[in-house]
Amino acid sequence: MKSIITGCPAKGKTEGSVTIFLIMVLAFVFLFTAVLIDYARIAAFNVQEERLARASIRSVMSSYHVELRERYGLFAFGDSDGDMLLSKVLNENLHKSGRGDTFNLLPFALESSSLEWSRPLGSYDVFRHQILEEMKYKAPVDFALELAGKFKPLSGVMAEASRATELLSKLQPLYDEREENLDLMLERRSQAAESGRRVLLWIMNPPGDSISAHLLGSMQAAADIPAQYSDYLGKYYEDLYRDSKKPAKYTYQLALYQSRTSEMLSRLPSLLTTFHEEHGQSMEEAKDALNKAQQLNDRMRDVLAASRISGVNLADDPAKDWDIPGNSGEISAESLKKLHEQEDALILSSADISSMENGLFMQQSAYESIEPTVTGLSGVLHEALGVNGDSYQMISSVLGASHVVDNYYKKYGKKGSVIASDLAFLEEHRSSDKARKQVEWEAKSKLGEVRALLDKIRMLGSGAAASMERYQILHQFYEDNVSFNNGLESQSSDKSEVSSDPYAAGSSAMKDIDGIYAAMSGIMGGARDRLFQTEYSALYFQHFDVSKLASLALNSLEDTSELTDQLDPRAQELEYILYGFHNPAGNVAAAYAEIFAMRLSIRTMEGFIEKATLGNPLAVLAAALLYGIQHAIQDMLQLCEKDAIPLSKYMPAQLTYRDHLRLFMIMHGGGEVQLSRMLALIQLNTGINPAERNTYVSSDIKLQMQLWFLPGVVKMLNYTAGFPGEVQGNKYLRAVKADYSY
Repeated sequence: MKSIITGCPAKGKTEGSVTIFLIMVLAFVFLFTAVLIDYARIAAFNVQEERLARASIRSVMSSYHVELRERYGLFAFGDSDGDMLLSKVLNENLHKSGRGDTFNLLPFALESSSLEWSRPLGSYDVFRHQILEEMKYKAPVDFALELAGKFKPLSGVMAEASRATELLSKLQPLYDEREENLDLMLERRSQAAESGRRVLLWIMNPPGDSISAHLLGSMQAAADIPAQYSDYLGKYYEDLYRDSKKPAKYTYQLALYQSRTSEMLSRLPSLLTTFHEEHGQSMEEAKDALNKAQQLNDRMRDVLAASRISGVNLADDPAKDWDIPGNSGEISAESLKKLHEQEDALILSSADISSMENGLFMQQSAYESIEPTVTGLSGVLHEALGVNGDSYQMISSVLGASHVVDNYYKKYGKKGSVIASDLAFLEEHRSSDKARKQVEWEAKSKLGEVRALLDKIRMLGSGAAASMERYQILHQFYEDNVSFNNGLESQSSDKSEVSSDPYAAGSSAMKDIDGIYAAMSGIMGGARDRLFQTEYSALYFQHFDVSKLASLALNSLEDTSELTDQLDPRAQELEYILYGFHNPAGNVAAAYAEIFAMRLSIRTMEGFIEKATLGNPLAVLAAALLYGIQHAIQDMLQLCEKDAIPLSKYMPAQLTYRDHLRLFMIMHGGGEVQLSRMLALIQLNTGINPAERNTYVSSDIKLQMQLWFLPGVVKMLNYTAGFPGEVQGNKYLRAVKADYSY
């Protein structure tokens, strides 16, 4: 028995060892399985929580402001309480069904939830982003088909017309000033010769080819001295050889002759001095005028050369790269190109200037021969004070001096032959100046009509007190938004004036049309942000009813009450966005002025083609501007009556009042100041402050789940496995963030 007990174990003990071993294995497996189950539940919990967070935040943001969406295509959170919506959505998703026999593998419970709002709609970046999203499919098609396609055929000829207008508008004042100086030069040359007329009349009055002898008497000129000298000698010798018993008969007359001769000769030095000073001053002024004319002529040559170097030609057509078809064929610019060839005729050649300088030199030389001749005459005539004078020599000297001075006067005086010849030379290239001046006067008169109408439009706002109050409210909203964005308030547009000078008005109009083509080229080249903002403005904001101005344009409007409703900011929103005047009529006047300028540029282009046969480039420009102004006025009347006008005489495509505003927005809109104006209008129309309406929310949601097995082990594993949540007691908690933006 003893050996059996010690040599081999008992059968019962062996079976017990196996049972304990199996229990240990099963306990380990159970532990592993339990932890694995909770681990799987945690992973599922995390996934479900993230899904729930995203779903709940979407549910919250579905409560957008309906009026903003329907009226302006914008999204911003509405008037609901976001925290309450979030709690409601979460609780409804976590709510258990009414059945008691269900098994809930992931028993969620809400620990806490909160929302953080940001990115208000009133912010430039947010507002611009929503505009881009709203318009990215609409704007490119609308713009290309409605506007760019209409303007493409005109681009080449408008570029030529713009170049011609800019160049000739620069040359015109230089040309006129040059001609004024050339006229001044001739006037001063003539004035210099006229200053010697008193010397001429002193010598012989009137000038003649002979001097007849006559009795002693009064002396009107130096020629009377030799004319009376023979009588003087006769009376002198008669007294000398008289009867000694008789008194001298002619003593008084002889003394009077000598006195008059001395007095006549004494006047000559002062006359010569005055002649010298006045002649010298006039000739100096003539030289200065010619020098100024030469400088102006050089400036004209430089302007012309610079224009030809940097000017636009058909090869630089701004629309040549637009990937759209035009509405019809291009307009020929041959007549404008031929005008280039005539521009050189406005410049005086170096030979012309040299000829004028030579004329001054010849006149000065002619003058310099006068003084010694006249001074020598004085010495000869002094012999008349004695009895040994040579009457023939004195007469010859007087006639010689008179001829020299009179010849100078006849050449260079007011109607002098040389001055007339030089004036005829100048008039040769002024063949159309008088007609041009008349055309300029007519153009100024027509521009005066436009300016008067603009003044009438501005005066409409004086009786719109209610509209003015709303504009003041609008201005406050605008300033608040600028301040909210830390922006700089911009001045109102300066487009509400039309120059009274046809050349300035035409040049400014051409620059504007160049700006429109440049802006459209930028858009067609891919710069779309400005286009989106422009088209958004035109789509969602009201513009002025231009038909209301028809009676005013015809000067037949006596009662302005029918315009009262159109003076409210809600009736001219697009004009306000574009120009920014905070008064009832300023924006309408600015729109009218800018549309007129655009019509002027297009019609002036037509005028260049119609008036090209006039030849002189400045005459062509003046006639083209008058044509442009007259037809632009008619265009404005037609626009007010029909709300549409043909783009050009050569291009029947119609442009509405709204189309013009869209073009101007493309040209000088699209900035932050226009965003503030739109946001101010939205606040005025809806009562909603965009700066207080958020478009972005971040939620912070914290859920909990009860652990089934060994929370301590799970907590321990969390330190190594890096669960995103935390374990508190027998609960697993996790915070998750979800973001959403319109």
